Amino acid sequence: MSAEEGPAALTNAPVIGPAPSTVTQEERTQKLLEDLEKIPLFMTHLPDTDEPNLAVEALKSLASDEPPLEVATNLKAEGNDSFKRGKFTEAAQYYAKALDYDHDDKSLKVALLINRAAANLELQNYGMVLRDCADALRIRPNTVKALFRSAKACVALEKFEEARECCKWGLNIEPQNKELAAMQTQVEEAVARHERRAREREERGRQKELAREQLKQAIEIRSELVFDTSSDKKKRSEDTPVSYPWENDSERQVELDRDSGHLLWPVFFLYPESKESDFVEKFDESLTLRDMLTEVLAEPPRWDSRQQPKYTLDNVDTYFLSRPVGGFDEDERLVKVSMDARLGVILNNEKYVIRDGIPSFIVLPRNDSFTSQFIERYRKLRQTQEAASKITTD
Repeated sequence: MSAEEGPAALTNAPVIGPAPSTVTQEERTQKLLEDLEKIPLFMTHLPDTDEPNLAVEALKSLASDEPPLEVATNLKAEGNDSFKRGKFTEAAQYYAKALDYDHDDKSLKVALLINRAAANLELQNYGMVLRDCADALRIRPNTVKALFRSAKACVALEKFEEARECCKWGLNIEPQNKELAAMQTQVEEAVARHERRAREREERGRQKELAREQLKQAIEIRSELVFDTSSDKKKRSEDTPVSYPWENDSERQVELDRDSGHLLWPVFFLYPESKESDFVEKFDESLTLRDMLTEVLAEPPRWDSRQQPKYTLDNVDTYFLSRPVGGFDEDERLVKVSMDARLGVILNNEKYVIRDGIPSFIVLPRNDSFTSQFIERYRKLRQTQEAASKITTD
């Protein structure tokens, strides 16, 4: 080979031997895993097919031939591992499966029962906890862990006497057991909390009944108040503790201010033009409609014009609808009321009927086409009723 021929000859020379592989190491590893998956001994899951696989069936047969005690022991170990990882439902399932296997090892059965009880404690399945602990105690009455877990479940279920008995029983077996001693203290603390809450509920109930009776007396003094519960009766059931006409089945109730002796009424202000309303939770009967509307209409309502608001204190009038007790919509009359009248005086007016314990007032803008139409509608309704009444009389 001449010096001139050397480089060219090497460059153009044919490649001798196998060509370099283009498959990466990762791809080769994946291919190996896929091939191993086809071998039953190395399968991580059963094949998704209806065709029988003799090798797989043989392995399943070998597994089923394991002694029940060994299978149960292995499942217990799986359950323990799941429990340590915080997978309590999974752990309970492993323990349950292990308990399906029949064998004579009482210690293992007890361990499985109290372990499943521990998992169900974490899951707050307290009834299951008590059943498993009871089964464990039937096999071995001195199983302290079963007594401890029973006590915890009983406290959660507010079965305090049973919890006390569990602690007492366990400490008779192991007087120095610190967990049980601490549990006994927790039981007594839980009992004290429960009794304190019961006393507080009883006191709240007593105060509520006292306030209810005082309110009854205050309303009876205002003998001219008229109530109609006809529209609310259909909402009430036999279990609803509503017995006075000023009560309803909502939380919006008249109250008595014990300091002033005034009634505080829930009141609606209705705006029929916009089909909107304002609710006043506690309207003192000594205040006037103007007093309350000064606050309610301090700023133009969101549904009113911002540039030229109609619903301002100096541009509205107030009304109420008067309808006899048990009357119908066609019996309603629109009554104008001074904004300077006190709420208590208005409610004592013979024409005012308090419906379902919540007074309401209509607010209309002055010199307005909607107001004119609204008032005219009730004027015509009155005229129609008066004409019908005259014909009946004649």
